[in-house]
Amino acid sequence: MNMIKAIAFDLQFTLVSLKDFSLQNWFKIFDEGFKDIIPFLYKKGFEFDEKKLYSTLRRKRNKYFAQTITDDQRYYTEEILNETFSKLNINLTPSDFDRCIHIYHDKETRAWKPDKKLSIPLQDIIQNLSKKYKLAIITNAIQYVTDEILRIQGIRDYFDLIIADARKPRLPSFQQFQEKMNANPNELVMVGDDIRADIEPAIFLGMNTIHLHRGYEYRHDDINQRISPSKKITRLDQIFEAILDL
Repeated sequence: MNMIKAIAFDLQFTLVSLKDFSLQNWFKIFDEGFKDIIPFLYKKGFEFDEKKLYSTLRRKRNKYFAQTITDDQRYYTEEILNETFSKLNINLTPSDFDRCIHIYHDKETRAWKPDKKLSIPLQDIIQNLSKKYKLAIITNAIQYVTDEILRIQGIRDYFDLIIADARKPRLPSFQQFQEKMNANPNELVMVGDDIRADIEPAIFLGMNTIHLHRGYEYRHDDINQRISPSKKITRLDQIFEAILDL
């Protein structure tokens, strides 16, 4: 049995999920957020063709999503919005551009919710774990999205370290987790739903891993057969037993 000192969690599809998830439904949430940007732009005095603005957004988003599933799984919100606005000569101040990012993600951050099948509320799970272990978040979501989701769920203060825009599956964020926790790899646990982004790099560094199997993958390859996590669970409330068995 390893003496576990700290546990890192992925955020999206691990601590929280989207109801009736599909890429199409996820994009619909982003579309709703983008609709709320329109009044903001008009208020700032910009004139533009709304139809062209929407079509440009979708084209840019599709381009960057293709990079997401072939490279590392980061958000490209800044690039998507910047290129969309530039195409229509909408030149925003840095503060107004940041406001557009927040508006774009506002409906999304509120759509992420804990699994309804949990026998213990998410807040209680995290609170109980924090009494014994140091806790961290390692997520590819941008800082604003990460902070808002954690705030809405009431769990922000239980985490000792939050690494957003982590560029998983690249290694630096996992190495930063180990350094900040001042622990050996076998004293650390990575919990996540994505074998490629969460589990494989942690295994490479010698960490314990717990795969939260969500029942679907948006990329299809043989990695689930090639990579074996330390433990597998299907609900987050199973984590207590899984940690004891490491």
